[in-house]
Amino acid sequence: MRYVKVLLLAILFFLALVFFFQNQNALSQNLVLTLNLFFLPPMASIPLPFYFMVVAAFFVGAVLALGFLVWDKVNLSARLMKSKWRVSSLEREVEKLRKQLGAETSRSSFLRKTQGCPTDAGKQSGESKSAASSALPEDVLAPDPDKA
Repeated sequence: MRYVKVLLLAILFFLALVFFFQNQNALSQNLVLTLNLFFLPPMASIPLPFYFMVVAAFFVGAVLALGFLVWDKVNLSARLMKSKWRVSSLEREVEKLRKQLGAETSRSSFLRKTQGCPTDAGKQSGESKSAASSALPEDVLAPDPDKA
């Protein structure tokens, strides 16, 4: 892709040179720029060749395009940094919630194991044990002291 860009730039430069050489008489004519504002006296430039105006306009356009590209790059870099910061913040929050969920899950599984009565557990078959454990609510965090 880089070679294609260089090739296109070389072709553009060659065509510009051909244009200037073929139109030397027309481009060599002097041009005077004037500025007439209502509240200022009229101003006029020194006589300048027309090709100078063409080259100056090209240069000003290139500088403006470069300025817009730099502005866009700075803006996108700032947005990228902000997005990366947001992603890292959300990743930290996910890890925090995973740790919290893991602690609650291990605590609730411990409480489910300790809430079952050992005498009843011996009488129940394997199927009834799984049905009894699934009947317990998932959000049990601690045994109720009033029922004990």
